[in-house]
Amino acid sequence: MYGYVRPAKPELKIKEFERYRAAYCGLCHALKQRFGFRARFCVNYDMTLPILLAVDTPPILCHKRCAAHPLKKRCIICTSPMLDRAADMTMVLAYHKMSDSVADSKGIKRLIARWGRFLLRRGYRKAAARETEFDALTRTHLDALAALEQASTHDGAVLDQTAAEFGAITAAFSLLKPEHSRIWHELFYHIGRYVYILDAADDAAEDFTAKRFNPLHVRYQMTAPELSAEQKEELAQTLELSLSLAASAFELLPPSEHTPIAANLLYLGLPATIRTVFAGKPRKKRRWFGKSEL
Repeated sequence: MYGYVRPAKPELKIKEFERYRAAYCGLCHALKQRFGFRARFCVNYDMTLPILLAVDTPPILCHKRCAAHPLKKRCIICTSPMLDRAADMTMVLAYHKMSDSVADSKGIKRLIARWGRFLLRRGYRKAAARETEFDALTRTHLDALAALEQASTHDGAVLDQTAAEFGAITAAFSLLKPEHSRIWHELFYHIGRYVYILDAADDAAEDFTAKRFNPLHVRYQMTAPELSAEQKEELAQTLELSLSLAASAFELLPPSEHTPIAANLLYLGLPATIRTVFAGKPRKKRRWFGKSEL
């Protein structure tokens, strides 16, 4: 995905950060085990939260080395059905994101995206066969999102419409926890909406220069690449509203040993990212060819 769902590291206890990193690194190892080495480049921060919430019993931990850390073993969640399903969902999302890049890019960037999609195709087919419902939902909402982007050139409501379609994709993480599906749907719908709008704000200037679609250009009929202070304030309010609704859903979940880490993400990490983006410090979003570091 996009790399906006990160914790406020200074506020985490050491053991909490180690468990957060164990989930992130566990996803990386699960991707390699299920799809091969190249799949590790699909790992992202945004899937760590659903993994932590899905693994509600003490997970099995182990220590492993990897190409990024060859000298010192790291603690990881080494086996979990939820981790395997999250790896499949990650592969599905990565492939569709690459397809979106093919459609939106030009020149050398399109060629790179085509090559990346080709490298992921085999793994995607395996993942889609195991997560058929998630893949179908992702396809449906991405098609609706693409149709809105093509049709909405002067509709000020396009931001809410496209954010809703993206939120519906992340809401499908509720498939991981059918017993709490309504809560998960609400929680991850609003997190997805937050990610989509914040990414649009982060990319507004770059998209304006490249003449790419951005819902904020339509929403505000922008004639300059930078968002105004008033526009940033309005966006911050709608983002904070989504986070408050996500937090309300989160509070309905039964507590687990991972609850403090998830609370850090929701109450501290995500609001801090809003401030970072609107302060003009763009996040270092992970590219498909480069793994993020913790």
